[in-house]
Amino acid sequence: MSNKRKRVLTTEDLVFHKVFASPENSHILIGFINDVLELDVTEVHVEDSYNIRTFYEESKKPKRGYTQVDVLARLDNGSLVTIEMQVRKKAWFRERALYYLNESYNSNYGNHELEISKKENSESGRKYSALRPTYGICIMMSNEFEEDNNPVHRFRMYDIENKLFYQNADGQELINMVFLELKKSSAEMRAGLKDWFDYFLKGKVVAEAPEYLQKACQVAEYQNLEKEEKKMISAKEKAEQDAGAEREYIWQEGRAEGKAEGLTEGGALREAKLISIMVSKGKSAKEIAELFDMDEDNIKKMIK
Repeated sequence: MSNKRKRVLTTEDLVFHKVFASPENSHILIGFINDVLELDVTEVHVEDSYNIRTFYEESKKPKRGYTQVDVLARLDNGSLVTIEMQVRKKAWFRERALYYLNESYNSNYGNHELEISKKENSESGRKYSALRPTYGICIMMSNEFEEDNNPVHRFRMYDIENKLFYQNADGQELINMVFLELKKSSAEMRAGLKDWFDYFLKGKVVAEAPEYLQKACQVAEYQNLEKEEKKMISAKEKAEQDAGAEREYIWQEGRAEGKAEGLTEGGALREAKLISIMVSKGKSAKEIAELFDMDEDNIKKMIK
């Protein structure tokens, strides 16, 4: 047996998509949805299923923003589930997460296959009848809710005065959102959820965990990836290392010039002026945004 250490990449984009968006792994996705949302799903269809070649082409395209739906799954009743993995803390994440969840909810509008007409030949409101419950699952590698130590937050539309949930005519809640904060303790969590926390953090689960969780661990192991997938991950890691070295150089260069101009305030360089210096050196808004871990749009506004 090889002594080579296993390499687990459960939060790597490619691996994440392979585990949750591959048709052959649909049972893993079903298990995850049922465990997190406490549903009883038996069938699921991923809108953009995983394929290494299409994934590679998509990864080269510009992203809409810091938050984008990693997996969009349609349940057998037409309901939608969005799943996002957020590795680093970003500004306005809650707003963006809700925006994309609502975008998914609206996407069913006018879907002829889902439309319901209460009366024969009736067209009134028919397009709205295609709207279905939509669930959002946000997997957070950083703490979003600093005000408490709860690792799971569930948000639903609720009338606090009359104690009523916002439901459709069939008694289904239309919008649900769940945040899983992986860095918080999961010790007192129910078994199903705790196993998923172990999976994302450690890449392994207890022997008693369900088969679909054991399978998720196997798929995520580096040695089980295809040659083309390993090559893509290695290339991405090299690109990230190169970008990191360049960002460090830009940072040190900006600090040096800032200090030379006496740009200190309370012992810290003033961020806005430092950004201005970087712009004068020909650095793009994207490069500066990556360095300061800020929204590129905000950087653009600052350097106008």
